Amino acid sequence: MIDTKASNTPFVSTKYSDEYVKLAHKATFANESMVMASEKCMCLYCGHTFNAREQSEPLIWIQERAPNERTLRCSMCGIDCVLPSASGFPIDDPEFVRICTETWFSGISRISDGLPVERLSYVDLFVE
Repeated sequence: MIDTKASNTPFVSTKYSDEYVKLAHKATFANESMVMASEKCMCLYCGHTFNAREQSEPLIWIQERAPNERTLRCSMCGIDCVLPSASGFPIDDPEFVRICTETWFSGISRISDGLPVERLSYVDLFVE
């Protein structure tokens, strides 16, 4: 996990513009071909880093409206904010990771909170 040194002070990036961060966010949507072409993917909510082609568990996809590709959900937290390395964005740069998570989740994420990656537990709900 990348250490982003979470704090209560709003984070301002010195290297990445708002427009660049918006473009990165678009790369988390309908990203199936980029995911499958990537050596590494990173969830910008929880910080889970993985190679989708080498996952032992099934990938969790969201079927988007045609003609869009599917969108990958993180296998750890279930959030659809996975950025693949083939997108060209610097997912190994702590400043980039922090500005993305702070911008997209308003400072409310496992990365922003400095929490470790943790697997989501699904619960079955029965409604009568």
